Amino acid sequence: MTIARHVKNASLALLALSSVGVLQGAYANGTASGTNITNSATVDYSVGGVNQTTITSPTASFVVDTRIDFTVSELGGTATQTTPGINNVVTRFQLTNTGNSTQGYVLSVVNEAGTVVFTQTDNQDVNNLRIFVDSNGNGAYDAGTDTATNINSLITDADGESVVVFVVADIPVSATNNQYANVRLTARATPVGSTTPLAQTAGPDTAGVDVVWADAGRDNSESAADQYHIQSAALTLNKTAAVVWDPFNLGSDPKAIPGARVEYTITVTNGSTTTAADAVNVIDNIPANTTFFPGSISLDGSGLPDTNYQAAPTPRVVVNAGSVAANNGTATVRFTVTINQ
Repeated sequence: MTIARHVKNASLALLALSSVGVLQGAYANGTASGTNITNSATVDYSVGGVNQTTITSPTASFVVDTRIDFTVSELGGTATQTTPGINNVVTRFQLTNTGNSTQGYVLSVVNEAGTVVFTQTDNQDVNNLRIFVDSNGNGAYDAGTDTATNINSLITDADGESVVVFVVADIPVSATNNQYANVRLTARATPVGSTTPLAQTAGPDTAGVDVVWADAGRDNSESAADQYHIQSAALTLNKTAAVVWDPFNLGSDPKAIPGARVEYTITVTNGSTTTAADAVNVIDNIPANTTFFPGSISLDGSGLPDTNYQAAPTPRVVVNAGSVAANNGTATVRFTVTINQ
């Protein structure tokens, strides 16, 4: 066999191997890290028309290095709606391994002051930030079941294997309506079972398995942000006093003299466009130099019994106004006192 013919056959063989490689690529995200690739060359030749012994080269080999490639993305595409004082409010992220080796990942989360997410600027921090990894793959946070705080091991395949990560936070009771709290989840690749981020191999290719960062920033650090949208009732309170009767003028232009009656009007207004205020209690102490006038308490125009007046330990009117609706819903309490003589 001539050298030219041998080279031609070798080319056909390489083409066939290339086709196999395309099929294999459908099942693996690139050649797996640590794969040992070896081959050798041969030469056929003849002398004086007589075929000679084939010459075989020494085997050449190399090890496929580790390509660190992964993404972190926010799930849902909108802010998580919540209210002040609520604990264990969940936002969701997804980490996808698109490298060529199974990796662990160490995770961290922070409040992001002043940043913009979903067109809204952060103006409130949340408390007690925690991270939990979805252990059963159902995409929902299960307290007591999803307890891992880092990803121990995540395999890789053609499409990239993914896992859901939950960020859990407590909303301050002092937060107010239409505040926004942005949080950022960051992941760094580690060896399986470790929490130490992988370093990139410096210098030329070594005989061992080197590490190359191939993530978007080429820094072994990928992150994504999510947002808590805090919605609350936005209550305002107004109070007025009007003289409604005196012993001399009666109900015609009465004056605030001893013995006169003064009606207080307390109005609660909810300016929130989204959230009702529940269990609204209106409490008003009877001022010094006045006495509660029986039978005068009302809520939104309907009379209430005098059991809403408490004589001790501090004389006061207490009215449970129930729920005050959003979009400028109101609750109005009225009662009357007499100016002491």
